[in-house]
Amino acid sequence: MVGLRGRLGPALIACLLWTPGAAARPLQVEVAAPEENRIAWVSARHLLESGGDNGPDLVPRDPSAARDSDASDRLHVLSLHDLAREVPELGVVQLPFFYPDLAAVHRALDGALGSELGAAARVRGWEILAFWDEGLEVMSGNLAYTHARALQGMEFVLLRDDPMAEIELRALDVWSRRSRPASLAELQKECVVSSRSATLQQIRSEQLARVHLDLTLTRHRYEGWVAAMRSEAWGALDPEQRAALAGRLDAMRGWQRERAAQEEESALDALRKDGMTAHPLPPEAWTAYRALQPDWERFLPEALAHESRLRLVVLAAAAAGIDLGRRGREALPQTQSQAP
Repeated sequence: MVGLRGRLGPALIACLLWTPGAAARPLQVEVAAPEENRIAWVSARHLLESGGDNGPDLVPRDPSAARDSDASDRLHVLSLHDLAREVPELGVVQLPFFYPDLAAVHRALDGALGSELGAAARVRGWEILAFWDEGLEVMSGNLAYTHARALQGMEFVLLRDDPMAEIELRALDVWSRRSRPASLAELQKECVVSSRSATLQQIRSEQLARVHLDLTLTRHRYEGWVAAMRSEAWGALDPEQRAALAGRLDAMRGWQRERAAQEEESALDALRKDGMTAHPLPPEAWTAYRALQPDWERFLPEALAHESRLRLVVLAAAAAGIDLGRRGREALPQTQSQAP
């Protein structure tokens, strides 16, 4: 199945975005996702259309073709998880059972944590221009995972290398297995006995209603997209171009978040119509699952210094409304009056 292969090895499709200036030229936008991933593509198309009625259409780009000398001179739309391989600090946005809702994620990304992540990306050669929502992960299987005993000994299939998910599931006394199915049929065959943790849109695109009866609305881990450029490409744009592109992305932030929420709700409705039962997770169960998780900084790569990991967690906790106690206060930067 082309769609599944695209999910496991993203297909690169390009579109053209015109930027203003005396020597205006097209700026390519690469969406690293198959078109089955609706929210990434709907958001990219909205960005194109926001420039006016005469904006160019999407045009396919053969990912096997040789890249031209300006291959890096484009706007990339990448999954947050994929970019975190190069900018490991981004992992703090995907901590499981950490953010109580999307509003907490948005507060983090729109505040001090977002600024910190932007600076970290810049050091690693990326300029992050926007964070785009997909949604929060839920659990799909043949049982309602509304209490910890129901999860014990179950197996979840992972379709990507995801050490954070492995840590999360191990803490819940759950097995995890990395899988590389070549088709939807192969994935569904595996899921006859295994479960999945993904956004509602992903579960719908994988057609898991064919083999799963239950959705547990844990909404426990953020999945999103990043619009970013290589730092050298961003720096090569003149100030007017940079301001215009940043302005267009800022202006669509509210629209994008609302549209992503609509896509998740539409996916939930469709899965229910396909016969799945959606089970809300009681607040006390969500809190219990959170309490089973290890220290938050353990989820972040050891390539980051311990102090850096703890600082990221503290900034995220401030936005999410989590009290880290004395450890959190000690990790915060001291004011001049507090410094020895």
